[in-house]
Amino acid sequence: MTTTPHIMKFISGLLLLTLTNCNRLTSLNEEPYSNDFIGQIDSTEKDFLKGFKFDGYFGQKTGDKNTCYCLLGQGFFRSPHSSNSDSLLKSWLTSHPNAIVVKVSTLTSYEKSNEPNDLIYCWVIEGNETLNNYLVREGCYPSGTMQRPKTWDEMSNEEKELFDNTDKYKVTVHIDKKVYDYFIEKIKSAEKYAKDNKLGIWARTVDEE
Repeated sequence: MTTTPHIMKFISGLLLLTLTNCNRLTSLNEEPYSNDFIGQIDSTEKDFLKGFKFDGYFGQKTGDKNTCYCLLGQGFFRSPHSSNSDSLLKSWLTSHPNAIVVKVSTLTSYEKSNEPNDLIYCWVIEGNETLNNYLVREGCYPSGTMQRPKTWDEMSNEEKELFDNTDKYKVTVHIDKKVYDYFIEKIKSAEKYAKDNKLGIWARTVDEE
């Protein structure tokens, strides 16, 4: 699977923006996902997994070449990851054929022709299980990679300077803040489990803090 040059350029910008934020999150909440987790998400932001093809943590929907989906909200290429992250990802997708893909946020860039290209941070969910949470729980990625990109208004002036003035930076958030915050709490718990059990990227890491 390939991505357009403009999307790759924006990924590079986000990479610089998020290097210091993607390592881990703090604070915990050990409660399991509630049964109405999916029900709290707008139906217009969901789609069936069977219409997608994932290559690692990047995916595309059949017939849509201008949109790239990503299971990571931050970090992308430079974030630490375990050697078995791709195999665990593929295994989860195979064993959850009825999963849905949920749009969390969309980063839109524009070609010179003003044709938009979208990079969508997504969750993949089946029942009370999420692929994103599973990857963090198995130590495949640090928790901070599951934070969505900041909107332009949320960015500091220094962060805005990482993007060319000629680029039109636009992040659209699709998920209600309450649902997003709830998801992030689960991600924090998942990382604690991975660290406590020395899984994946935490296998040789000495606990800090």
